[in-house]
Amino acid sequence: MTLSPNTNTNDTRSTSTSDATPSKPPSVSPDNLHLETFPTSAGTVTDATELPGLPRLNYNLWDYKWKLGIVTFLLVAESSLIPLALYYGLWFRTTLRHGIIFAIITAFFGIVTGIEFGFRSLKLILPPDTYRPIGGKRWKADFTHWTLSFIYTIMTAILIGASIPHEPLVRPLAIPVPLFLIQMGVMLLWSAWANVTHRPTPCRMSSIPKGERTRPLVYTIVEDIIAVDGGAGIEYRRALMARYEVSKLFRKMIAKQNWFWGVGSLIVGVGTMVVIWTVQQEVAYGIGWGVPLVFVVVWIIITILWVRKDLRHEKAMWMRDSASSVTNVNTMEGTQSNVAAAT
Repeated sequence: MTLSPNTNTNDTRSTSTSDATPSKPPSVSPDNLHLETFPTSAGTVTDATELPGLPRLNYNLWDYKWKLGIVTFLLVAESSLIPLALYYGLWFRTTLRHGIIFAIITAFFGIVTGIEFGFRSLKLILPPDTYRPIGGKRWKADFTHWTLSFIYTIMTAILIGASIPHEPLVRPLAIPVPLFLIQMGVMLLWSAWANVTHRPTPCRMSSIPKGERTRPLVYTIVEDIIAVDGGAGIEYRRALMARYEVSKLFRKMIAKQNWFWGVGSLIVGVGTMVVIWTVQQEVAYGIGWGVPLVFVVVWIIITILWVRKDLRHEKAMWMRDSASSVTNVNTMEGTQSNVAAAT
């Protein structure tokens, strides 16, 4: 769910946003076309030449491609490749007791995420508020941190509990990742419904205070991951807030991605869970740890292509509206000059 092509950022602050917010930029005159500074409810935003009034996100994934590539590979290995390799390699190629096999698999699960969670925690509690949500407290993590902590605790408990019997329970040991998809799917779809029906947030969701209109959960996930894990910091949170407030097309893009990931996660999670309990356990384990990986890879590829297309469309429409604003200003000034000359 990475929504971050090349973009720039500036100062902003949190507030609720309605889809009624106009997507048309502020009026631009020829004198200020090259550098437009205007107030939003998120703060004062300064933008550069070609897209006056449109806050830039100042984050390019390609600048962090090596770091992201390594972390992504390690996460994929931990959540799919290592469990599959160890299970089928040790189960069918060795005489190890099955309980020992799953003890080895469980020992590997959570190493990468545990280290990443440790780094996230340090970034969020360090004295400077460089990475914390807008208005967030030092000892309170962001919404994504709490959400992932909850589901990872459940996943780890299942792995440990199902490995304890002398003959491990293979099917329960295959459900952690599908369960994760189900949880995320439900949360994404709830946030989509709450956003459409203008429901207030039941609690603070990172930079969105309690009681403000709920935003799609994809917005919060993107904000938290890029700000903390991606190292973009609170400036990215402010820029994202401003962009979401100002651009109706950007809000539509976020909403579409939220539905896309919510529906896909729920269908794949539930479908995989059903298959796990209906096929042989040796096959079920491969389904449980393999299918979610395929789903995520396919959805990420589609998301990247889709988001790039939507952002190009957003910028094209913004430039068109900016040019139209300049034309209208020139027309009005010309009319006023003619009237003044006639009088």
